[in-house]
Amino acid sequence: MRGHVVSRGPINPKTDEHAGAPWLVVVELGLQPAQRCAACVNPKGAHRLFWLDGRPLPACPRCGGELEDVKARKQFTRDGIATKREAEALLKEQLGEREAGTYVEPNLLTVAEFLTKRWLPDTKNGRKPSTHASYEHHVKAYIVPALGTLLLRHLDAGHINSMYTDLAAPGGGQRHKGLSPATQRRIHHTLRAALRDALGWKLVAYNAAAVANPPALDSGPEATMQQAWTRAQLGSFLDHVAEDRLFALWRVFATTGMRRGEVCGLQWKHIDFKRSTIRVRQAAVVVGSKVVLGTPKTKAGRRDVSIGRGTLEALVTWYVAQAEELRMLEASQTPETFVFTDKKGEPLHPESVTTSFNRSQLALRAEILKRHTEGDAQLLPHIRLHDLRHTHGTHLAADHVPPKDAAQRLGHDVITYMQTYVHTDPAISQIEAEEFEARLDAD
Repeated sequence: MRGHVVSRGPINPKTDEHAGAPWLVVVELGLQPAQRCAACVNPKGAHRLFWLDGRPLPACPRCGGELEDVKARKQFTRDGIATKREAEALLKEQLGEREAGTYVEPNLLTVAEFLTKRWLPDTKNGRKPSTHASYEHHVKAYIVPALGTLLLRHLDAGHINSMYTDLAAPGGGQRHKGLSPATQRRIHHTLRAALRDALGWKLVAYNAAAVANPPALDSGPEATMQQAWTRAQLGSFLDHVAEDRLFALWRVFATTGMRRGEVCGLQWKHIDFKRSTIRVRQAAVVVGSKVVLGTPKTKAGRRDVSIGRGTLEALVTWYVAQAEELRMLEASQTPETFVFTDKKGEPLHPESVTTSFNRSQLALRAEILKRHTEGDAQLLPHIRLHDLRHTHGTHLAADHVPPKDAAQRLGHDVITYMQTYVHTDPAISQIEAEEFEARLDAD
């Protein structure tokens, strides 16, 4: 790559050349992709060019005419430099950055314009619909309101950390209650992915999100801990909801360890009654105010889950009951029908499932209080719906199910399963210590 400096000062009558300040720096960029309008002509008589720095323009932004793809000579220029030494220093810097691949073309692109007009549209086809919808929600609900007016090339870690502080404070977030550390970290993941692409596209000099400081997962006052019910507690819950219209729903949650989105995304074509198997192939995920149907959370999430006789019978009973409900609604039950539907025949919203679960376990605790004392009610600790999955995994580990089989059932990789559910038993550790020292002393 070549470049030079040129004086733009007054013309010396003796040499007929410019002399002194100001100075001009010119860097030859070679042939670059561009679009040319056949109708528009600039003051010098040449057809107007539009350099390609992203997706192609559909038409000329000036006249609306047709554009043709071309390659044209492009230069970087910087005028008005006071001294030749400063001009030469700038030329050296420009050539060095371009050779190293760290140069960023000056632009007036804002964070909002980059995220909504470039990044989200240009990367949509490479992602799962649920992932794209999640990114879009984070961008429009949180990132753009906080950082959207900043120039993208001026965005730094301080701006991003300030956003996290504001989102965590009371009044932050869409519900004005402050966002949890987990939600903030998901927003951070979105912004970091966007800036990673911006760096690759030569729009920023570095990824500011990579050096920002999102909150740690255990930094919030209400940091959630996974809990598990005992078999007796789980049995008490299932007895309590035995007459529930959607008893089969709770039975599937309790006996399979499936994720909420996986259960809500089930259609009858995924239930193999002959083989007593549920085929997990999709998940219904809540993104903002919408429910998006996509693939399971992880690659391991696509799996077949065996079910026992009790769960199979519950599904058969519900299959017959749902068919009658749909008949009354003048609708038909097909393999494409969602397994769990509301009274209007619509697929259950995942959030409504969580609400129903919380209501049911609170009612059960109230029954326990009527029969016994407040201390007895603690025998049924309040858990999240997701903790039914954790309960299933915990019992798989306690029953010494081979880790590979248990991980496959839960849609985990083996390492994640081992780290989450297989814990050290202090009693066993003590026995091992005593045996080790006994052998050591015997030698």
